[in-house]
Amino acid sequence: MKKLDLIRFFTILFFGILVFCLSTFLSFRIDLTQDKRFSLNTSTIKLLKNIQDPMLFTIYLDGDFPSGFQRLKLESLRLLEEFRAENSNIEYILVNPSENSDSQARRDTYTQLKNSGLSAIQIKVEEQDGVKEQQIFPGAIVSYQDKEWPVSLLMDQFASNPEAQINASIQNLEYSLATSVKGLTDNYRRSIGILHGHDELKPIETASLELSLSKSYDLEHFNLREFPIDTNTGEPDLSKQMMQLNSFDLIIIAKPKIYFSDLDRWLIDQYLMNNGKCILMLDAIYAEMDSLSYSPDFLAYPIISDLNLEDPLFSYGVRINTRLIQDMVCASLNDRKSILPWVYFPLLLPQTDHPIAKNLNAIKMEFATSIDSIRVPGVKKTPLLFTSPYSRSQPMPGKVSLSTLYNKPTQSKFQEKGLITAILLEDSIPSFYANRIAPKTIYRTPPAKANNAKLLVISDGDFIRNQRNLIRSDIPRGAPLPLGYDQFTQQQFGNSDFIQNAIDYMLDSKGLIYVRGREVTLRLLDNQRIEKNKNLVVGTNLIAPAGIILIFGIVFRIVRKKRFVKFSK
Repeated sequence: MKKLDLIRFFTILFFGILVFCLSTFLSFRIDLTQDKRFSLNTSTIKLLKNIQDPMLFTIYLDGDFPSGFQRLKLESLRLLEEFRAENSNIEYILVNPSENSDSQARRDTYTQLKNSGLSAIQIKVEEQDGVKEQQIFPGAIVSYQDKEWPVSLLMDQFASNPEAQINASIQNLEYSLATSVKGLTDNYRRSIGILHGHDELKPIETASLELSLSKSYDLEHFNLREFPIDTNTGEPDLSKQMMQLNSFDLIIIAKPKIYFSDLDRWLIDQYLMNNGKCILMLDAIYAEMDSLSYSPDFLAYPIISDLNLEDPLFSYGVRINTRLIQDMVCASLNDRKSILPWVYFPLLLPQTDHPIAKNLNAIKMEFATSIDSIRVPGVKKTPLLFTSPYSRSQPMPGKVSLSTLYNKPTQSKFQEKGLITAILLEDSIPSFYANRIAPKTIYRTPPAKANNAKLLVISDGDFIRNQRNLIRSDIPRGAPLPLGYDQFTQQQFGNSDFIQNAIDYMLDSKGLIYVRGREVTLRLLDNQRIEKNKNLVVGTNLIAPAGIILIFGIVFRIVRKKRFVKFSK
């Protein structure tokens, strides 16, 4: 009997040692959650494999923060552990930027973080001597080789409660952190051409977006109407112009005001037919805020026909209407006396699961119009931005008056809903010149349609125009401000995130943008129910453990007593 027990003991010991030794060489992870929240996207895993040197994530979320930020910190650390499991070159540290007791040193740290690209927010922290405001930086700085990349871990969401904002931020964590990895390790940079030649937005007006995009892409301003000269004939060289245009992976046309000739339209059409990607932002109505500097009202009128782009857009599958949108869900206007909501500044709250717009902050437009979708075989259309259920469209020509700022809108007059203001066209976009005579003869037959073209149409030419400083004294007057920031109301809108997501989606060959569309179900406690049953919960947690031990002790004593009584007989 003893020999059998020894054999059994050494067998178990042998297998235990074997498992321990194997575990030091082999590791595996099993995700048993329904939504696979502990599994990384395949695109993220491929990116992590490209890291050849140590990459350090410095997370600035250490400190005594409210529970929401504690969850954001824990989820960030958990995700970085997943990163580290895929590549041992991943390292991370937690830092409290407010831990320095010297106020000047703390301010210097804050300034350094702001200069690095991290945004600060103010929170209230309860202490023994009362409540104090604390400045925190819910973000990270990623360092790789000799480069750094700032990452915002907290998403801006207009009119969202803090819990929803934290939840959206947690869902977006993998994309935010993986984007930094992509930017720091990707050696191939795609090119973006910002087109000129039709009185588009000036470089100073798009400086904020260009600065953001320059981290990941090569940008160039390209004049569509300046042709290279053929050295043999001395004439404009159309082939070289097409070659230069087609060298861009994506082109941006922002608020053109001058007529597009047939040759201009043909060049853009052929760019799309070569599977080009284009973002087109148009004003269908003349309505400028500068007009209110001279008068409390002005006449707004259609100008879309003056651009000569209606026919090509119709053949692609969209029509930009000439009716000005008014929306009760709107941004505010500062008239130097008060800040009041103005129906001509619609606020668009993204309500789609498409990765371009999902979980974004509210997006502001100025004097936008609606877009109609035209059925075209082979073209996939995805509306991305809609007005609220309390909107309407004003026929043009018509008057735009500041009197609407002071008169509360009547809800019964705002019965239109879901007016499209941005739409994405994909795949087999047909050529406008498929059955038309081209303006110039070329050596090859132009394609009748594209295979994988992408065209994003936005009905607000000022969508990417940043404001220029008029108020702040710490930066030069006229300096560009962050895109989406309104210096007069001090609100930040989601225009920059939307356009950057759109560009990432159009140019993302690795599919990383689809990580944004991933749903992670956060199973949170019901705080209202906890508060209602607080005494029951506290009492149960105090009494239940002691009760279980007491019951176990009584049962054990009874069983032991019966057992010894049995043996004594």
